[in-house]
Amino acid sequence: MFDSILKLSDDFFSYNLKYLFLVGLWPDDAWAKSHSTLYKMYEINVHILSAIFLIITGIGTYQTKDDVVLLITNLDKCLVAYNFIAKVAIFVYNRKKLEVLISEIIGSGDQVSQPRQKLMLTHILIVTLMSVSVTGAFSALALYHNEMTVEAWMPFDPMKSRMNLITAAQLLAVTFVPVICRAAAMQGIVCSLIMYLCDQLIELQDRIRSLVFTPETEGSMREEFKDIVKKHVRLMGYSQDMNNIFEEYFLVQNLAVTLELCLNALMATMVGFEQKTLLATFFAFLCVALLNAYIYCYLGNEMISQSEHLALSAYKASWTSWPLDLQKDLLILLRVAQKPLYMSAGGMVAMSIQTYSQTLYNGYSIFAVLNDVVA
Repeated sequence: MFDSILKLSDDFFSYNLKYLFLVGLWPDDAWAKSHSTLYKMYEINVHILSAIFLIITGIGTYQTKDDVVLLITNLDKCLVAYNFIAKVAIFVYNRKKLEVLISEIIGSGDQVSQPRQKLMLTHILIVTLMSVSVTGAFSALALYHNEMTVEAWMPFDPMKSRMNLITAAQLLAVTFVPVICRAAAMQGIVCSLIMYLCDQLIELQDRIRSLVFTPETEGSMREEFKDIVKKHVRLMGYSQDMNNIFEEYFLVQNLAVTLELCLNALMATMVGFEQKTLLATFFAFLCVALLNAYIYCYLGNEMISQSEHLALSAYKASWTSWPLDLQKDLLILLRVAQKPLYMSAGGMVAMSIQTYSQTLYNGYSIFAVLNDVVA
């Protein structure tokens, strides 16, 4: 199945961009350009659905202010959507810059291996299916227990009858599912961009290690080295552009995970073990949030690692037999490569496994303070 889909793609971002187009986030698509008015109406309508979810759940959360457990429960469930909606706003604001960056990458002539393309496609499919499945499962469980999935304002009383409750659940699904799909589409393009950079850095490592100087191949070897330097400079530019586009995106991601962990830990201390369904809901949503955060941090860490390995590859090259001028050029490349490429969260921390651990620690620290206050 993946092979047939990949054969239809013109480049390694095509399915990511098509997914963004389908959820109303990519007006740069050919069809969207030729039907700009229709696509703009569609995009605005999807924005409106997200805004409706934001408003009705906000009112529903406010109405539960007198019940601390129910209030925190609703905040915990809605935080996932609020995180996604905030990232959509940031994505739309920086979309023009992203369009320019992707156009430059596609026009660069760089190649990505078929297995990597399959991984990119598998990633967005799994994230979408997992998020929709978890949400759908607990929505169905809430209906089974005659409860609202999340507390939300409705123009009718959802608890008056079974039909009213099902109608309310359908309205929530219509407004929330586009939010999930948009989040998966954004995560797909962000992760694919980082995977692309990692692959290109690995290719540069292989190319620089394979450089061998002989009098007969001096001309071609110099051209190859010059091309390696040019590509490294270009990748550094791509990395900087990605940083500028996504630093607020990653900041929102890290803050949301910190709050999610804090609220889950707080609820675990306030809710009795007999409320197993509620605890399972918290744990499931927390696992999804932690997994998504881990994917970003793992790929960010891989990007740092591969850019640092470029310096090691330059040192391991057979530079001892090179002419002095080439050795000096290699030294400059080595010094530059020692400063790793990275993705930052708000310009404060680099996205890495260490940052992931720090985020979890911050969430627990906030929980400990709140728990002392509540106690």
